[in-house]
Amino acid sequence: MADLFNMLKITVGPDKLTARVLVNPGAPVRTSEDIEGTARVYYLAPGIATHACLGDAGEHFQDCMADTELAHLLEHLTVEIMKQTGLAGDVVSGRTRSVPEDERLFDVELSCPDDALTVGALSSAAFMMQWAFLHPDQPAPDFPATVEALRRLVLGLRGEDAGEADVVGNGDDGVEDVPCGPIDTEGASAVAHDVPANAQFGGAAAE
Repeated sequence: MADLFNMLKITVGPDKLTARVLVNPGAPVRTSEDIEGTARVYYLAPGIATHACLGDAGEHFQDCMADTELAHLLEHLTVEIMKQTGLAGDVVSGRTRSVPEDERLFDVELSCPDDALTVGALSSAAFMMQWAFLHPDQPAPDFPATVEALRRLVLGLRGEDAGEADVVGNGDDGVEDVPCGPIDTEGASAVAHDVPANAQFGGAAAE
């Protein structure tokens, strides 16, 4: 199995991007099928836990993260990357829908304030999840460096100086957090169930 996801089609509209995503055969479809891989994604980007998420399990993504679709996790990781660049605008949103004819096929909708930003964030998120679920023996992706590289790329394409833009940080390395507006993601419904204590993510960070 070479890849976790296969991006079959990407459609860019006036304000959103829709990616038709296939979870390749042999890969888990739900996070509950590989809780360790899911935990690796969380440790890369713990901010995903407190995303608003209008699913059956609760109001935040952490409430369903232990048992949801991998495509839904991809959505939230992409949104978090976009948010952390500080270039996504006031509201970063996403939605994941299953495609009825194939349980491995999903449509992931994302805010698209900038084509390069959204496509770059989606590609980066897919790469990070590829590592988390398929190649954990390899060095872990550098989340802050990935965000900064994407930020500089987008600003370069816009003809702006990367040094003049605000950076959204996580408090590490002396970089102060910069509010980037609410994150409003609404994914596919997830099954609500009891999760073992060692499988819960980010509960202490919820507010």
